[in-house]
Amino acid sequence: MAPRPDPFQALVTTGEESAPLAMGIDLEIPSPTSVLTSPLQQAIVLVDPMSTGVILQKKVFETGMYNVVIVWSDRSQPAAREKHFKNSGRPREDFLAVITHEDGELDDTLLAILAATTNMAVAAVMCGSEFGVLLEDQIANGLNQKLGTTHLRGSGIPVLNTKVDKHLQANTIRSRGLNAVREKLACCEDDVQAFLDENNEPGASFVVKPQTGAGSVGVTFCDSPKAVWEAYYKILAGEHKAHCRNKYRHYSHAGVLLQEYLKGTEYIVNSVVCDGKIKTTAMWKYDKRPYNGAAFVCFSKELQVISDPNCEEILEYTEKVLKAVGFQSGAIHAEVMYTARGPVLVELNCRLHGGNGAWVQPAEICMGYDQLSMLMDVYLNGGKVFDNIPSRPITANSYCHQVKMRSHIEGVLKCVVFSQFRRIEALPSYYSHMFGVRVGDRLLKTVDMPSVPGEVTLVHNDKDQLAADYEQLNEILAEGIFEVET
Repeated sequence: MAPRPDPFQALVTTGEESAPLAMGIDLEIPSPTSVLTSPLQQAIVLVDPMSTGVILQKKVFETGMYNVVIVWSDRSQPAAREKHFKNSGRPREDFLAVITHEDGELDDTLLAILAATTNMAVAAVMCGSEFGVLLEDQIANGLNQKLGTTHLRGSGIPVLNTKVDKHLQANTIRSRGLNAVREKLACCEDDVQAFLDENNEPGASFVVKPQTGAGSVGVTFCDSPKAVWEAYYKILAGEHKAHCRNKYRHYSHAGVLLQEYLKGTEYIVNSVVCDGKIKTTAMWKYDKRPYNGAAFVCFSKELQVISDPNCEEILEYTEKVLKAVGFQSGAIHAEVMYTARGPVLVELNCRLHGGNGAWVQPAEICMGYDQLSMLMDVYLNGGKVFDNIPSRPITANSYCHQVKMRSHIEGVLKCVVFSQFRRIEALPSYYSHMFGVRVGDRLLKTVDMPSVPGEVTLVHNDKDQLAADYEQLNEILAEGIFEVET
């Protein structure tokens, strides 16, 4: 079992400034120990290794076999890039090169990678977070062309923007005869009115959200036409980005998605695909509830196996979805709502499951393998382990709840309430925790994933004990575990 971190440890740090160099992009060769004198003859390109990408980076270094090149996409935040080196425990000097990609300058980025990896083989290009999902494919495909090779894997999706565009995802699977959410992409006010005219049943509810994005940012439940209009204008104005420090400022929208409200239970399906062969590495059931005025706040996700209710049907549907969009290789997770008409796709996220990778070790403990290790096996080991794991999660060694901390207060964080946190640590199934805020930070009222202040992981081989601990943990969180300055 991993060591348990200090609940009062500062998890957010600042880094040092980097200086722009030649070629119209930022390229740093961090030390005089250059490519030519490196004892390692292979390199891996990590695109935006943030969130779960930090764990991916750690695992790559632990192999001791690869030089690592970081490429920051134009979609990632400069401040987050700078924090990365301290937060990940790896200084710049540990990397072969750190390259900052500029929009429209793919060829410069490819040349910078090739310059950094002279006399060595590029073994793989892998994405660590949502920001880099498009650039990952562009780099892999571009390097294959320049090197005259085919070994660098990309997703294989025929229409690249399908990786991030929820409207395009829904239309693609609908055209293949699969269950899809009823929706309209509103590009003007007339589109909004037309959608409301077409869906005017008494008591109808709707969801309004950005066309692209992540972390439930801007996803709004609307129980009236007036609420739909208000949410539409807020997304157009970019108000949904403000509280998360403009984290998703890079997403541009042709319009705003207006959707039916899907009533049911939401699931996450983590998969790894190798040359079109799909294996589900884990499946999680969301517990989302109204909180602080938001309709869909995630309280937890609970690990599932195929014998749990509805799971086999959901997995069969998800496999058809992945085939419909043409996903051929890599990690992907689908969010699927189980409704009265069966499974319906909420969205595809064409990358590793996020949440800062807090799920990786619990999944390994419970399932015996995890999505991240299987991705590395496919990209770096020819899928030898991948070939021998079940195609679906049949059994689990233990059970798991990953519980989101939440706050009903906001202000400058003064402290974590020691007595409350000790109650959490005393739960029989307590495994670990992490904080996303530190003393002196602004604590926000929890309304979506960027405003979640941390996470507690519960693991136990007795499902009844796990359920009892989850209920008690919710009571503790409801009482509050944070104090803010008055």
